[in-house]
Amino acid sequence: VAGRLPADGIEISELTALAPLQDKRIDDLVRKKWGSVKQSTPEEKLAIVRRLNNDLRAGAGDPAAGKEQFKKHCATCHRLYDVGNSVGPELTTANRTDRDFLLTSAVDPSGAIRKEYLAYVLHCKDGRVLTGLIVQQTPTELTILTAKNERVSVRADDVESTTESAVSLMPEKLLEALQPQELRDLFSFLQSTPPKPTARADAK
Repeated sequence: VAGRLPADGIEISELTALAPLQDKRIDDLVRKKWGSVKQSTPEEKLAIVRRLNNDLRAGAGDPAAGKEQFKKHCATCHRLYDVGNSVGPELTTANRTDRDFLLTSAVDPSGAIRKEYLAYVLHCKDGRVLTGLIVQQTPTELTILTAKNERVSVRADDVESTTESAVSLMPEKLLEALQPQELRDLFSFLQSTPPKPTARADAK
């Protein structure tokens, strides 16, 4: 008997395993229901993941210092607890206990992109090329949200073409710019447990 699963109930690894089948019907269904999923992470990027994993295993991180690293490098697009924005996926409810998943997602951000975070490239008649998430579209105007968390509106008549980007808005090599201790601090915050609610002053 055929069953049905919600799109958010399927793991990335399961979707990735479908890519080698090269079945257009399946590929179209994955793109429609989930987003863009590549066949696998290139070996050179997996090597970076292994190296970063070694750096993480070499010592402990400081969540407080990691929060500052998050604000500096991640908060423009991502939100964790009460810090950041929502250009990219919300991290508070993400699979943050899986360090390999976090590392791979950061090293190869274009490997899997949920449909709600697929970026589009706008070629304008005045020569401008704009890239971002389409957050509003009317018959007369189109508004995108850029990787800098800026909203840019363009008259529909001024847009020459709109194409889906194969590249994530999240930049590559972000983690590679960090010193080993900075990386450990960042991951200590990324994998931290939610802060406990502050008790009300009038609570008895």
